[in-house]
Amino acid sequence: MKRLVFVFTFSILLMSCNEKKSASLDFPFFLDEKCMIVNTEQDNTIEGTYLKVLSDTKADSIKVNLPDNFFVDATNFRNWVIGWGGNVPLYDAGVENIRVIDTIYPDNSIKLGKLKRGRDYPKKGQRIVFWNTKPARFTKQSELPIIDLNAIENFHGQNMQFGAIVFDSVFSNWVMFINECGGETINTYTLFSKDLHHWDQGETKAPLFTPEDFKNIAWANGKSAQTPLITDVVRYNKLWYLFMDAYDSDGKRHIGLATAKDISDPYTIAEKPLVSPGGKGSWNDNYCFYAQVCRYKNNFIMFYDGRNSKGEENVGMATSENLYDWRDYSDNPVITDHLGWRSSLNCSEPIYTEVHGDSIFLMVAGAKKFKMGWWHHYISRRMYLDVSGNVDDTQLGVYLSTDGGKSFIPHKNNPVFTNNYADTYENGHMGGGFELIKTDTAAYLFYMAKNEGSGYKIFLREKK
Repeated sequence: MKRLVFVFTFSILLMSCNEKKSASLDFPFFLDEKCMIVNTEQDNTIEGTYLKVLSDTKADSIKVNLPDNFFVDATNFRNWVIGWGGNVPLYDAGVENIRVIDTIYPDNSIKLGKLKRGRDYPKKGQRIVFWNTKPARFTKQSELPIIDLNAIENFHGQNMQFGAIVFDSVFSNWVMFINECGGETINTYTLFSKDLHHWDQGETKAPLFTPEDFKNIAWANGKSAQTPLITDVVRYNKLWYLFMDAYDSDGKRHIGLATAKDISDPYTIAEKPLVSPGGKGSWNDNYCFYAQVCRYKNNFIMFYDGRNSKGEENVGMATSENLYDWRDYSDNPVITDHLGWRSSLNCSEPIYTEVHGDSIFLMVAGAKKFKMGWWHHYISRRMYLDVSGNVDDTQLGVYLSTDGGKSFIPHKNNPVFTNNYADTYENGHMGGGFELIKTDTAAYLFYMAKNEGSGYKIFLREKK
């Protein structure tokens, strides 16, 4: 269960949630700004009319077909950058070249500033993408990753994935659960912090889990050199519940559980999985993974990613009264839309949940699909062209449910969080870890990203 970090009071607009696919809505959330703008409609759920350079480039100024009431204006343009592609296959998503914005003039001309990535200036007719570098004013205090891999003893992975950050009141520490990635052997570790900025292993240097711990667990021993991936952690009835997913010997992916009284104690690993793939031909007949758990009224709800044998992913839901016994919702999946910024069928990881009264807020990953049909690939040779924005790159959007998770409506500004393509440390791709923590003085946003030359790292943005 993600820690409820702030409370706001608002009146939800009356709406029908009977349809799993419905129009977007502007609702309050801690991330609710646009992060990507590709078209004059300023609606990333459709392709619409792309933003393009209208004039021949003269020095550092361009004119763009900006619509009236453009979201980026004189009050916020310094938080945004402009991106454009290379006009060649594989390099045209609008992130390959990045410049800061010096000025936006009333006549829709834009003065471009410092080059942050790539080369030169965009040319007449090229598509332009606007990227928000400080969504909802969350700002990096340091460009460097918050965790130094070399400071973790016995860590042999090339990069890492974090699953949750929770507060341990017994020792007054923040605890981060991380998995190695990219190594021959993948272990699970815990890191500790007093201030959310400085993290270490504490007195215990050994891994929390090793693959040996799961050798007799059928749902998790399919990859003998790999521990399950922890995706959420819940404190309930004086126990810690670690939700994780792993592969069995048939290559199927299951969601399982480990529990302990104290956060660093030996854990009891459940012999049976909590949620498993469905029967052949079902929406989740291959994988069940990326569990996110929240308390809803008197029960618990788990949202998870289900993948079928075709590689298509959607969000499903299960419910429980005790965190051990879970029932799949009979009308799964609950989020199925794959449009615009989420047009790829291969990305639907739940990332973060919040509950306020009857309202459930769920953040979900998405990406744009390539245009890879016969015509694009072999005839026109325009494979991967004609699509601007997060082509094959994961971004995050938020959805709202007012009927207990049975149906969701997307935020009109989705995606509401993206990595910063102008930052050399995170200009490649977003990962799956995400956590918001609010204290009396600041809000801390932990997330994962990578650049083109390395694996995933953990970064921190703050809002004071």
